[in-house]
Amino acid sequence: MPATSKPRKKYRRGRVNVPMTAPAHRRLALELHLAVEALVLAPSPETYNTLTKMLAALATAGLACEALDIANNTMDAIVSRFERVGKVGLKDEESTALRRAVASLDGRMVRLPVNKLAEAVAQIEVYFAAAGVAGAA
Repeated sequence: MPATSKPRKKYRRGRVNVPMTAPAHRRLALELHLAVEALVLAPSPETYNTLTKMLAALATAGLACEALDIANNTMDAIVSRFERVGKVGLKDEESTALRRAVASLDGRMVRLPVNKLAEAVAQIEVYFAAAGVAGAA
């Protein structure tokens, strides 16, 4: 080897992103739509927490869009009312906003790598468990 050549750096493999398959996307979209409908039809702290965890996991996984911001702002309005009144309830505008936001998120979720989403769900579960919050993700 000539004396003027630089030594090569050791190759370090980067993290491989596992693309979301169609069945996984359909299942995730269905779970998200069902969580919204559960909150709209039977509002309770548990259904609120379930949807909050799902939205937080999507944000943690790297999904950033206006629909997610709208959904989070709507959830903030719901929890603000809960803190004032003591009951979880939705206005018609809020339920419509959540349904529209989730419908818009549907097409964007397919771009999320499955491994990043699974990692985000685990992080959110640990965070909410440490905070003592109930509800499934």
